[in-house]
Amino acid sequence: MNTYHIEMRSYRLLGRVWLILCTLGMIAAFLDQLYLPGTGFALASLFGVYAVLSSGSFDIDGQGLTHQSSFGKWHILWDEITRVEIGEVEGTLVLHGSNKRFILSSPGWWSAAEKEAAFAFVVKQLETRNIPPQPSRTAGYKMMKNTRVTH
Repeated sequence: MNTYHIEMRSYRLLGRVWLILCTLGMIAAFLDQLYLPGTGFALASLFGVYAVLSSGSFDIDGQGLTHQSSFGKWHILWDEITRVEIGEVEGTLVLHGSNKRFILSSPGWWSAAEKEAAFAFVVKQLETRNIPPQPSRTAGYKMMKNTRVTH
C-alpha cells in the first residue's frame, strides 16, 4: 500500500524569512521612533508566525489524508470526499465531504522527493471515485472544517 509523508519545509522557511524581515523592519522603525510603521511590521510578522506554526506535514495513504501542525491534527477519509476544488492560481486542493472540508496545500510547497508520486496518488484516488477537481478562485483562502481529530 502506498503511504506518503509530505513535510511543508518550503512554507515553513518562507514563514521564518518573513518573520525575520518583519522583525528587522520593526526594530529599525522603533529605533527611528516611527511607531506606526513599527506597529505595522509587528502585525505583519504574525503572518510569518502563522506560516511557521501551521505548516506541519501531510500523511497520504489508501485510507485518507491527515494534516498535523502545531495547531492540531486533521483527517478525512477518501470515501468521505464528495467534491474537490482546485485553486486556479496556486493549486490548493479543497476536499469537501458532508459538512466537512480538508485543505491540501499546493504540491508546489511539498518538500518530498516523492511529491510527484504522491500527487499522482491523490489524483488517482479522486479519479477512482469519479470526483473531478473544479477550478476555484477562492480555494487558497478556505480553512479546514469538521475534520479535526480530537484524540
